[in-house]
Amino acid sequence: MLAIGAVLMSLTPVATAQVRVDGNVRFGNRVKKVRALDDVNTKTLMQSAIPAQVAGLVDRLGSGDFQAREDATASLRAMPVADEILMAVLEQGGLDEEQRNRMLGVLRWRVLYRPRGAVGIRMEPAATGIRGVLVTEVIKDLPAERVLRVGDVILEINGAGLATSSDLISKVQRLQPGDEIRMRVLRPVPADTPDGPGIVRFDGDRTFQKVEAEFPLGSYEKLGNDPTASALGNPETMRRRARVEEIWARWGTTASSVGVAIPLVETEATPEATKTR
Repeated sequence: MLAIGAVLMSLTPVATAQVRVDGNVRFGNRVKKVRALDDVNTKTLMQSAIPAQVAGLVDRLGSGDFQAREDATASLRAMPVADEILMAVLEQGGLDEEQRNRMLGVLRWRVLYRPRGAVGIRMEPAATGIRGVLVTEVIKDLPAERVLRVGDVILEINGAGLATSSDLISKVQRLQPGDEIRMRVLRPVPADTPDGPGIVRFDGDRTFQKVEAEFPLGSYEKLGNDPTASALGNPETMRRRARVEEIWARWGTTASSVGVAIPLVETEATPEATKTR
């Protein structure tokens, strides 16, 4: 089996013609209906200019040399261009089967593994009467260690209010490490703190001071979480998986061949108090 596989990989990929039929794509004798991506203007993709460096790498994806194809794939993964440029390559067609499948794999990798920002806290919903996220622990060597304290209640990130831990996850993990964020926080202070600017009280005995903080995000990788693990409890993971599904539904041979590892039985959702972001 290994010998057969080695021979197959060394063969030059066979071109598969892609012809548009009423906006759909014909593969041989079969027509595949394509689905629009809600946030992507496919007309713009058809008119987009493909940078020469990208076009050269795409051409190498169809090389008869396996290592050349692998190197081109790795370069496209790492290239600092918008995903829409790579989508334009797929939308404009003219690729053989090897090139198209590798382009789909490149987009899948870029969507799932794009760096995510992290604050570095464990959290749970704030107590009744306060709309925000309660910090239950700060994690060493991440930004929260310098700017947040256990007991803080995060009210807003970049001007957007928080009601649940999922709200914070969605806002933070869509950003990248190093991106600056602004937080509005309620910090507990002794109940006998005199009234003054920024001092707020809840139920008479819960006293807080309003604090604002601005700092760069750390890296999600430092939390030790697998970015493609169970999507339960992580809206950003779910969003990224859905994005891959959309890409495969439009440009893949079949909508079901997405290649995203999803366990047959999902593990239980992580309790709110133990989430790390």
